[in-house]
Amino acid sequence: MSEEILNQAPAGLEVTESARLDLLSAAKWAKFLCIVGCVCVCLMLLFGILMMVFGAALTQYMGDSPLGGAMGLLYVIFAALYIYPLIKGFQFANGAKAACLTGDSAQLARSFSGLRSVLVFSGIITIIFLVIYAFVLILGVGIGAAAAVAAA
Repeated sequence: MSEEILNQAPAGLEVTESARLDLLSAAKWAKFLCIVGCVCVCLMLLFGILMMVFGAALTQYMGDSPLGGAMGLLYVIFAALYIYPLIKGFQFANGAKAACLTGDSAQLARSFSGLRSVLVFSGIITIIFLVIYAFVLILGVGIGAAAAVAAA
C-alpha cells in the first residue's frame, strides 16, 4: 500500500531550511534520550543481576520463594529488549545530524530507516501490552464473576 502512495507522489522531495533545523533539533533530543536510555539499561541490568543473586541467597533463609530471582530475570530481559531501539535511535540521531550538516540525502534515508525501526518496535510492544492488559482484564472479570457466584 505504501509503495502505491509513493508511486503517486511527485519525486524530488526538498528539505527546507526550517525542516533541516527541526530535524537537527530532533536528532539532538533523540541522542539525549538514547544516552539516558543507555544509563537506564545499565541500571536495569545491574538491579536485575543483584535481584537474581540476592533473591537466590534469600531463598535459603526465607523458604522456596523464587520471586526475587524471577523479577531479576525480568529486569534483565527488559533491558536486553530495550537495546535494539537504542541502537536504532542512535542510528537516527547520528544519521540525521550528519545529513543536516552535509546535505547527504542517502544519509538522511538511513537515519529515517532507524527512526522507522524505533517506531515499529514501539508499536509492536504497545500492541503486545494492550493484548496482555485485555487478557488480564477479561481474566479478572471472569474470576470476579466466579467469586461472586460462589459467594452467593
